[in-house]
Formats: sequence, structure tokens, C-alpha cells
Amino acid sequence: MSFIQQSGKLLGILGALFLAHSAYSVYEHLAYIRAVDEVDSTLPVEITIECLVSALVSLIGVVLSADAFKPIAAEAEVAKMTIDKMDTRPSFITFNHRKVESTQAQQSRKI
Repeated sequence: MSFIQQSGKLLGILGALFLAHSAYSVYEHLAYIRAVDEVDSTLPVEITIECLVSALVSLIGVVLSADAFKPIAAEAEVAKMTIDKMDTRPSFITFNHRKVESTQAQQSRKI
């Protein structure tokens, strides 16, 4: 693991902790507002800024801690397959031929 990935994980964890702290601050602020019976109150700017900055920090942490993309070349996947697996292709199997016989059998059956 490289230094950038480790620092990204650290940033992600710190951002998540600060985001949890801002959520707790909102909870405490709303409890205070209910206690003093104040009706028209907005969220303090400090809590809003903390929430936005912590979301940005955790987003940067997640982006930095992600692994590099893996190649998705079809040749590499086909090279791993056996000829039996290539011939099977269950997604191309059709069952339309069964419908007619099944419907006729159901119609002739007496309930």
C-alpha cells in the first residue's frame, strides 16, 4: 500500500469522524432549540461549514484510497476460459420452443 492510499484512508476516517461530530452538533443544537422554545432558528454557520468540509475531506480520502483501475480487455478474460465454457453461453439459450407444447398440454388438461 502506498503512502497516498494510507493517507487517503486516514483522511476518509477523519472526515467520517468530523461528519459524525457535526451530526451530533446538529442534534445538540436542535435539543437546545426545543428546550428554550425558540421557533424560528437556523442552523449555526459553524455547524454547516463543519458538515460541508468534513464531507469534502472524506470524499477526497475515499478517492485517494481507491486502487488503480484494472484492465478489462476481453482477450484476458477469454484466455482464462475453456472451450466448454465458451460453448455453453447460457445467456443465449432460448426456451421459445417449449412454450407451444406447454400451452397445448395445459389446454388439453381437464381440471
